[in-house]
Amino acid sequence: MATKNWNAGIIRPVPVAPAGPYQGGAAPGVWTLDQVAYWQKQGLWPVAGNAAPVGLFGGGFNNPNYINIIDKIIIATPGNATDFGDLTVATHYLAACGSSTRGVWGGGNNGSDNNDICYVSFSTAGNATDFGDLTVARYALAGCSNYVRGLFGGGYPASVSSNVIDYITIASTGNAIDFGDLTVARRYVAACSSSTRGVWGGGVTGVATNSNVIDYVTIASTGNATDFGDLTVARNALAGCGSETRGLFGGGTSATTNVIDYITIASVGNATDFGDLTQARHSLAACASSTRGVFAGGANTINTIDYVTIASTGNATDFGDLTLGRFGLAGCSSAADAVQATPTSSAIGLLGGGVSGNQRQAVIQYVNIATTGNAMMFGELTTARSQLGACSSDTRAVFAGGVDFTTTTCNVIDYTSYSSSGIATDFGDLTSVSNYGAGCNSSTRGLFALGTDSVGTTNTINYITIATAGNALDFGDLTLARNGLSSCSSSTRGLFIQGDNSNGSSWSNVIDYVTIASTGNATDFGDATQEIRYCAACSSSTRGVSAGGWNFAEVDTNVIEYVTIASTGNATDFGDLTLARRALSSFASTLRGVFAGGVGAAYSNIIDYVTIASTGNATDFGDLMVAGYGAGGCSNANGGL
Repeated sequence: MATKNWNAGIIRPVPVAPAGPYQGGAAPGVWTLDQVAYWQKQGLWPVAGNAAPVGLFGGGFNNPNYINIIDKIIIATPGNATDFGDLTVATHYLAACGSSTRGVWGGGNNGSDNNDICYVSFSTAGNATDFGDLTVARYALAGCSNYVRGLFGGGYPASVSSNVIDYITIASTGNAIDFGDLTVARRYVAACSSSTRGVWGGGVTGVATNSNVIDYVTIASTGNATDFGDLTVARNALAGCGSETRGLFGGGTSATTNVIDYITIASVGNATDFGDLTQARHSLAACASSTRGVFAGGANTINTIDYVTIASTGNATDFGDLTLGRFGLAGCSSAADAVQATPTSSAIGLLGGGVSGNQRQAVIQYVNIATTGNAMMFGELTTARSQLGACSSDTRAVFAGGVDFTTTTCNVIDYTSYSSSGIATDFGDLTSVSNYGAGCNSSTRGLFALGTDSVGTTNTINYITIATAGNALDFGDLTLARNGLSSCSSSTRGLFIQGDNSNGSSWSNVIDYVTIASTGNATDFGDATQEIRYCAACSSSTRGVSAGGWNFAEVDTNVIEYVTIASTGNATDFGDLTLARRALSSFASTLRGVFAGGVGAAYSNIIDYVTIASTGNATDFGDLMVAGYGAGGCSNANGGL
């Protein structure tokens, strides 16, 4: 008998859409294969191993008590919250942010201002663990994040509104670092984010003036916020959440309001009315999945949880109740669209560090070399720095030397695994500090020409075994000491190309080569077509390609040229970049060479690519997250592997 005709009331089809593609998702009853296929095509059929999005609400105040309770909801499934654990400190008017694995709370007030940061793992209920400290103890701040960094902005330290923005790397622990400033110092502010932008809205400025200001930052960089637009209603003590495309701001006090506004995060402009909360309230909290925004609690000691569908507009719907009514709490989730998965492509290009906004950066960006598109955030170096060298195996990316945030040339080597985004790990040290150096590799060994050391321009080459952390060793010398050079490799040979051989007074067209598996001094390979410094190079297993740079007339060039690595001889013209620039970065797959960023008339966010086996002008690939120059570039599919 067909299932649809089984009417005994014991087993029967249930014509209700599954709650989502999560393990344990609601899909009761007996389903036909056609029905299952339908829900699978909608992306809604439960999938084993796909954990449902978790939302957490921590802290708050329920007169006369400061609260340390953390409540848990499953965002896709309306219902009452359950107990998750406790914060390290009972406090209210704190801020929260999260990645796909961790929820983090910072700041607050429990009679005095806190600088505490604590965290939990979304997958395991339990009490929070100490993370570190904010740069300034304060409350009435707001947090946002992408999948690598968490930001805390604004607040009320010592009864004075703050414009401070701090950041942390969520996967690690440690004290927060100064990011920059909001456009206007304010407290009782709200925040939301995409994978690239953090946005703050509303708050109180001065003595008691409600603000309609919305401002934003690029999460992958550091620097001061930029004006975005205005809320529909100036207010404070509101809550923010969002998807990858939309940000929502709900509730607040300007007389207490039920207003929900929305913005398109990637653009700028004034907010638009979205709808209303189920009841007017302020000092509430919010979190989101990729599709649903949730607002919880608020004054006066409300336990209400509402939700909306972010992509639409309309009034909120009742979701359930908190375990305890309270206000001044903070929310985060494991499944906002700002949370991105680790890239899994067989050809990943990474760019570590660099200069953006006149500040040295720690961010590592990535692209999928086989496709085109904009760069995304991968993780962070152990130290913010620029003008560094990079090399790679098929599993590890290694970044060495550079100029750090104190403008001190360093000997730091750190590495990250392509399989796990997050903060890099210390590898060891170069034999000397290194600035404007270059790196290349075989499948097992990485080489670094140091460029400039503690004395000046140097001919020193170091090497490491990529799979084994430790200090670098001396390899040999270049034929000519120089900095601002570039490099590339086959599986056996490393090439070091052009540069400045006299600290700014003499450009070079020299190309050297070494045998990577040995040690010893470099041998002359031939000459480039021009005397250039601050160019970039990458390679397939057979051909090396260099591009851009600054010629001796101090003019940026768009020239691309190539050599055949297994032979020796002078370079040949390949074509042109889409834009002339210097201090750009590069990486490659076996088929494509990619050139990113740089500086010309202004900082560039351009990513170009070429097909290495052919010749011709470069084609637009996409954009970096942040315009800048001086990053170290490498890939897990370059010609040395």
